[in-house]
Amino acid sequence: MKKILLFIFSVISITIFGQVKVSKNQAIEDINFFNKTLQEVHYNPFLFIDNKKYFNEVDELRQSIGDSVEIKEFIFKLYHLTSLIKDSHTSPGLMQTGLINDLKSNKFFPYLLVRKNNKLYFPISTSQKLFVESGSELISINNNEIKMLLNDFDHCIGGTNEFSVEMTIRLFPYFLFLKGILPPYKIVYRDSLKVKHTLSINEGMTFKNALISTLPSLSKPYKFEIVDNKLGFLHFASMSEDINVFDHYLDSCVTLMKSKNIINWTIDIRDNSGGNSMLADVLISYFNKTSYSLMGKRQWKISQQYKNYLISSGDTTNEYLSKRNGTVWELGNCEPQKPQFENNNVFNGKVFLITGPFTFSSANMFADGVKKYKLAKVVGDNTGENTNDFGEVYSFELPNSKIKMQTTTSYDLGTNCEQKKYEPVKPDEIIETPLINKINEEDYVLKKILEEIK
Repeated sequence: MKKILLFIFSVISITIFGQVKVSKNQAIEDINFFNKTLQEVHYNPFLFIDNKKYFNEVDELRQSIGDSVEIKEFIFKLYHLTSLIKDSHTSPGLMQTGLINDLKSNKFFPYLLVRKNNKLYFPISTSQKLFVESGSELISINNNEIKMLLNDFDHCIGGTNEFSVEMTIRLFPYFLFLKGILPPYKIVYRDSLKVKHTLSINEGMTFKNALISTLPSLSKPYKFEIVDNKLGFLHFASMSEDINVFDHYLDSCVTLMKSKNIINWTIDIRDNSGGNSMLADVLISYFNKTSYSLMGKRQWKISQQYKNYLISSGDTTNEYLSKRNGTVWELGNCEPQKPQFENNNVFNGKVFLITGPFTFSSANMFADGVKKYKLAKVVGDNTGENTNDFGEVYSFELPNSKIKMQTTTSYDLGTNCEQKKYEPVKPDEIIETPLINKINEEDYVLKKILEEIK
C-alpha cells in the first residue's frame, strides 16, 4: 500500500487556533527539527539533490528570515525547501491549525483557470461568470505578473516537472493566499484581439470550496455513467474511500454494463492522487483474473519515529516494529502475484485506462501495473510520478510554529524493478488535449476513445 496524505483533510474538524507569527530563532529551530527528522526517517533525501547544495539552500532560508515571520510566509518558504528533495510527498500539509480562521474566510481566488506553459486562460465557465471573452489570457493579479507567479509556484512542489506544473494550477488559489495576494483582486487580461482589459473581483471563496473546484475527489470520489449507449465510464478520483462500499459499487457498475450489452469500459484516473492501493486491486478483479503486481519491490527505512507513528495510529502488530532502527527492510520479489481479490462478476470487454499528470502515488502504481501486464489499454498523458518513487508517508508537527509536515519512509520500485530508472507511466497511446478543448472544457481524450470504438 502506498499512501499520500496531501489532500486528506477536514476544514470543519479542526478547532485549535494557532499563532500568527514565530520569532527568527523559533523558525530556525523548526527548520533544524525538520531536517533532523527528514534524515532519520527518509529512505534517502539526497537521491536527487547533492547534500551540500541542499544545506546551502537551508542556510539561505535561515538568512531570509527577519526578526519574526508570519506562519503563512513560513509555510511558503518551507514549500520551496521541501521541493528541492524532489519527493512530491514531502511538503507542508494543506490543513494548518495556525491558518484556520483564514481558511474559513473568503480569501481564495474563486475562479477556474487553464494553464498552457507559462500562461493562464479563462475557461468557458469562468468567462461566463465574469462576462469576458472565453479563452482570454490572464496577465496579472494585483500587479503580480502571471509568468512570475507561476515560476515561483512551480518551485513549491517536488517530483516530476509535469506534476509540479499540474499542482501549481490546482493549488493556485492557495499559493496566492500564502503570498499575501488577497481579495479584492484587480486582474488584467488580454482578449483574442490582444486588447488589454482590467477587471475587479471583490470577494474570494473559502479554502474548502476553492479546493473542491480543482480536486473533484473531495466532493465525489467516484462516479459511473453510460456514455452514448456504448461505453461505461468510471471517473475514479480517489483511493481513500471504504473498500467494501467501493466493491459493491463496482459490482453494480459491471452488472449494469452487462445488462445493456456494453463491451467497452473506460476508467479515468486523471484526477486520482492515490490513497489505499487495495482499491486498485479490487477494481482490477472486475476485469482481470491473471497474475500481476502494482509494485516490484519496497526498500523501507526503519526508524523509531515511524514506529511511534504506527503505534499511535493503532497499528501495533506491523512487522515493521520488529526491525532494527537505522536499517532498510526490503519487501517484494519483482514477480507478478495472484490477484488479491476474486469475484464472479467479471467484465469481459475492452478496457481503457486514462492517465494524466495528476495520476499519482497509488494511482500511479495502478497505472504501472495495468501497463506492465497489459490489463487494459492506457491512453492520455504521462502520469505525474516516476514508477520508482518514495512512499509510506510520515506526518509530524514542527515544535514552535506547529506547522504540520509530511515526508516519506520508503523507496518503491515500479513493476520493471530497475533501481535507477526514473520515468513516469507512459500511455500506450499519447493523447494530448489541445488548449482550445481545455478552454471549452471538453473531454478530448474521451472523445478520441468514442471515435475508436464507434
